Amino acid sequence: MSDLLERAQNGPPLTKLGIYAKLSGPGWIQAAVTLGGGSLVGALYLGVIGGYEFMWLQPLAMLCGIIMLSAISHITLSSKERPFVAAKKNISPILAWGWLIATIIADVVYCAAQYGLGTDAVQNNLGILNGGSAQTYTVTGIFTIFSLTLLWLSLGGGKTSKVIEHVLKGLVAIVVLAFMAVVIVLASRGDVAWGSFFKGLIPDFSALFKPTSSYSEAIAATGENASFWKKYIADSQRDIIIGAFGSAVGINMTFLMPYTLMKRGWTKRHRELSRFDLALGLFVPFILATSFLVIATSAQFHAKKDGIVSTGNYNAVLDSYLKSKNTDYDKKSVTAQAHRDAIPSADKEVATMVTKRTAKDLATSLEPALGKNAQLIFGIGILAMAISTMIVHMMMNGYAVSEAFGKPGQKALFMIGASMPALAGFFSPILWTGNPDVKTALNIPAGTIATTLLPIAYLIFILLMNSKKTLGNEMPRNRTLINILMLIAGGAASFAAIWNLLGRYGSNDPFMHTFGLIGLIALPVLLIIGVIGFIKNNKSS
Repeated sequence: MSDLLERAQNGPPLTKLGIYAKLSGPGWIQAAVTLGGGSLVGALYLGVIGGYEFMWLQPLAMLCGIIMLSAISHITLSSKERPFVAAKKNISPILAWGWLIATIIADVVYCAAQYGLGTDAVQNNLGILNGGSAQTYTVTGIFTIFSLTLLWLSLGGGKTSKVIEHVLKGLVAIVVLAFMAVVIVLASRGDVAWGSFFKGLIPDFSALFKPTSSYSEAIAATGENASFWKKYIADSQRDIIIGAFGSAVGINMTFLMPYTLMKRGWTKRHRELSRFDLALGLFVPFILATSFLVIATSAQFHAKKDGIVSTGNYNAVLDSYLKSKNTDYDKKSVTAQAHRDAIPSADKEVATMVTKRTAKDLATSLEPALGKNAQLIFGIGILAMAISTMIVHMMMNGYAVSEAFGKPGQKALFMIGASMPALAGFFSPILWTGNPDVKTALNIPAGTIATTLLPIAYLIFILLMNSKKTLGNEMPRNRTLINILMLIAGGAASFAAIWNLLGRYGSNDPFMHTFGLIGLIALPVLLIIGVIGFIKNNKSS
């Protein structure tokens, strides 16, 4: 590898490109986890609610993540200490342990979501093993055995350790190609508004806080109910935007990055390669896959008064409308459907426009264009998404748990850690796709913790990049520019976190309100702890 690296660094650009592409790896692992259920749902919902107007959002979110992952790569490859250890010693043990614990919580909770996504793809899109609960657990059991076996093999070193990278690269490629096929078919039919697509790549931050112009006529037609729909769409956009932003680079991804670099034996000589690897392995596949999904969803659903919509999601919108009219309205009552039927047609049309669609809805809507292949193409793409992401959730948890005991990558501890999200995934029919109250009880705390601590994780990287005690003579040369870029990325993450927490704090649900309040208090407290800890531990450097 050292010979190849030297040839790349001393050779012409095309030679460097070819060699670096061959040596890439950690970036693809990051892509495997980010191209999961969160990104899928984020892209689907962005296309429905905003059309092409938010094409810029997920690329910008990923760019912020790439900046921070590049920083953590520089720290890992330049320092003699693992970032978790350096954060404990040179920043704050509270922040370091918060970073690790948030990673474990996110892995366990959201791995169950990936199992739910994969099971849905197998049973509904592909039509396999959909004969009841026994077959559902057969699916989750196969996912568990396959994933843990692959991780066990990857710990063996040598050629077997590269098996997981090749599998993940293949799964990421399948995701991109599946959704690319959909867009090619739509474009050939003239269903893609390319002018709106390219316009949507230019950031328009004012669009974050108001419904897109596509809804203006339909909202106006609702008369005195227009204010409700404006607020409903704005609130929905907020939640969707935050979800899409947060799923680009999650807090657990930041924890994983150092260990994949160390496992490959990379050193400071590989810093340029690590940046290229993030661009090729993470940024490019993520942008392609999410853009294809937003394009397809926008073309099929955005601001359309008719079309395929799931009854449950549609009724949920109608129930929100009815609840705003009568706080005593009970969606489970025997008269609920009669109340829904009595809603004015203009309001029903807006409700149809803004109802969240699922991947199955999108696949079904494309059957006229793709025929029976629609469910197959989406089923394969979504299954690849789910499997790749659940594997990396287990991997991340293996590293987090073994690091908690001071033995990162130690085989027994790693597999115990990897088994935690696998167990949650196996029982996903109960935990994630079963009782919605259980899902809420898991999702709200996990989401609040991950959202609150992502800016804190970014703060750790900013401080470590400016810690002479951590980096010594390997401090970056262009530190001013790097700090500006990291502060922009950290500011974007902080804005998303505060916006999300304020939304939860303002909720009428006491559970959500409480966790929003806790997050709003914890975020500035942790910020102060981090800055004071950095000053105290680095004043002699």
